This record gives sequence, structure tokens and C-alpha cells, in this order.
Amino acid sequence: MTLIVNVLRRLLIVLLVLLAGAGQSQMAMAADNQLTGMRIGMIDLNDTPALRVVIETSQPVPAQLLLLDDPWRLVVDSPDLNWNVSGLSAAGALSSGPATGYRFGYPQPGTGRLVIEMNAPASPERAFTLPPRDGGGYRLVIDLVDKGPTRFKLAQRSLKKDNFTISSSAGSAQPLSSGEENTKQADVQQPANQSVSVPAPISRPAQLNRKWIVAIDAGHGGKDPGALGRGGTREKDITLAAAKQLAADLNKTGKISARLIRDSDKYYRLRERIAIARDMGADMFISLHADSAPRKAARGISVFTLSDKASDKEAAYIAKQENKADLVGGPDLAVEDPAAANALLSMFQRETMNESSRLAAAILSQIKDLPGGDKRGHRFAGFAVLKSPDVPSVLVEMGFLSNTEDEKNLNSKSYRRKLSQRLAAAIVNYLSAPSS
Repeated sequence: MTLIVNVLRRLLIVLLVLLAGAGQSQMAMAADNQLTGMRIGMIDLNDTPALRVVIETSQPVPAQLLLLDDPWRLVVDSPDLNWNVSGLSAAGALSSGPATGYRFGYPQPGTGRLVIEMNAPASPERAFTLPPRDGGGYRLVIDLVDKGPTRFKLAQRSLKKDNFTISSSAGSAQPLSSGEENTKQADVQQPANQSVSVPAPISRPAQLNRKWIVAIDAGHGGKDPGALGRGGTREKDITLAAAKQLAADLNKTGKISARLIRDSDKYYRLRERIAIARDMGADMFISLHADSAPRKAARGISVFTLSDKASDKEAAYIAKQENKADLVGGPDLAVEDPAAANALLSMFQRETMNESSRLAAAILSQIKDLPGGDKRGHRFAGFAVLKSPDVPSVLVEMGFLSNTEDEKNLNSKSYRRKLSQRLAAAIVNYLSAPSS
């Protein structure tokens, strides 16, 4: 019995030694987790100016991204990270694009935080990691683009909800989107010596000096006439007339700059329409249509948002017909789906779909007194034109050309003006409402 006890004691001692060694090893690794380099500059990202932030660390560590406002800031949190950039203080001024300053500190024990202060609502367009190069450290690369406050708020909520973290392994980098560093105009300025602790919040930047941007997509066009009414009405003509009316009504508000995806009888692929809206820096995308339905009795206004599953058979049918519009232009070699451009944008799209539903509700609340009113309601389907990953998007079915009464209304300038005024009021209400 004594022998067994002695053996157990020896095993316990060995185990305690091993555990102590493991703990010391983990502490050593944490102590070696250093932020060793930082480069910030402007690059060209798909013909758009972007702020590139490159962070080097001695160990491959996970980094959580956050966005804060009042003022606008990019935040990068990483466990057990310490500032160790040779010759550079832990806080200072910047002058690249929207970046105005940086600071490093500890929001809580065991977490290192790098804050990039900005004077514009630039949000992450992509993020990826790269392995060490030329004796440097593991690199985290974040590209930010100013697409306006709506996009910033959307990305802010999405990053917070999804607890978005970029991780890399010691063996290789794990890119979320392909790319190389290539940071231009690296201009981190050497400030006077300051404490590593987080300084007091800086003053709020001036109010953004621009109007909301609303992209209006007149469905079909050019070689694609869209649906044909019983009286010969072409959908592409109705949607263009309605789009121009809506643009005029929105511009009259003084709060919105309305931009037409097409202002003439021109054909665009569905993906092109999404890209045009994003390049405009749109805060919202609204696509106008006047389709046909299998049932001639079907009439009234519907508001659609994106979903993998259609809300009903009619919604599925309409989406299928609309998505066929791309076939008019022949084979499409540009097969990239904007909704799956990279992991970051795919994550943002979940929040975009929530915002699109809010916009749909705002529209439905304004059209109750119109023919058909809100009885058809909010519907869901896989419309390709609604797949923008970061711009709230809806498709408004203004009526059905397959229905005699709807066709008559859609050909009426008075009716289109009344509908446009309701849509404009809903859009202003949505954009003016506080973020949820």
C-alpha cells in the first residue's frame, strides 16, 4: 500500500512539473506576442481609392475587427498583444486618406487594441493575412473604402454581431480575399513620446457634408423589353419613366441625390447594375419592375427582398423570369457573384438583408391607399439584382402588365406620380430613422 502511495505521489509531482512548464511556455509565447510593425497608405482597389492598414506581429495571432463612430474608428483587438514598434510611439498623427491618427492601448487586461482614427466613414472592403517576408512578421492587411455612413453602420453592426475574427496559423497565411500587401505612401508619422495607455476620446468630426445617395434601377432595357402587356405595353418603357419620376421626387427633398442605373433605353446585366450602384457609393438600391403573372387576376404592388428560399410559388416564378434577363446578352464570362466576393462581404450581406426588410416595411406603410395597396405585402425570392453584399436593396413590383387594370394605371402619368411620391416618402423615412 505504501509503495502505491509513493508511486502516485511521484506521478503527481511529475504532472505538476509538466503543468507548470506548460504554463510558463504559454506565458512566454504571450510575452513574445509583439506588434512589431505598422504601415498605412492609400491604394487603388478595383479603381476605387482605399486605405490600406498593414499590421505586423511576431506571432500568428487572431485579431477581432470592430468599427466605432463619433468619431469614426477602425479597432483591431488581439489577445496578449504588446506594442513593440522600433522608433515609433504608441500614438500619433496620420495623413493618408481618411486616416488622421492612431493609438495603441489596453481596453482590458490581456487584450491589446490598435485604433485607427478617421475623418470619414471608411469601412472594411476586405481583410486577409500574409506570411512573414524578408525577416518581417506575420501580416494582417485590412482595406477600407468610404462608401458612406449607411454602409459604415451596416458593417459596424455586422462585425459586432458576428464577432468577426481573422486568424492565421504559424504554418501559412489564411487569406479571406486574395491580395498582396503593396502599401503605397506609408506615412506613419513619428510623434512625441506618449504613454501606451489609451488617451481620452478625440473630438467628434464635422457632420458628413453630402446627401444620401439612392441608386434607382429601371428594370430591363435595350434588347431586353421585359414583360409585354395585354395592350402591347413594354415593361422597359414603364420602368424607365417611373425611375425618372422617382429620381425627380427624391432630388426635390434636398436630402437625397438620386442616381439612375440607366437613363436611356440601354441593356445592363444584373451584376453590372449591382456594381454600378456600389461604385456610386449608394446608400440604397431600388429596382423598379412591372412584370407579368401566370394569373391574369394578379394585381397590385409587391415589395421583394433577397432570400435563398422564395416566400411563395408566385415569388419564385417572378424571380426566375427576372433572372433570365441576363440570358438576353449571351454567355456571361464574368461569373463572380457579388454576394460571395469574399468572406467579409458575405458576412455583411446578412445585415444588408435585415436592412432591406426594414426598407420594404417602410415602403409598404406608404402605399396602403394605392390600388392593391399593401395586400400583396413583403415577399422574398432569389433575385440576382438584389445580391449587393453591402447596399440595402429592394425590388418594387409596381403592378402587373398581365392585368388590364394594372396596365392602365402603369401607363398613367398621374398614377406613376402618386406611386413615386409614396416611394420617395418611404425612402426618406427609412434613411432618416435612427439605426436599430
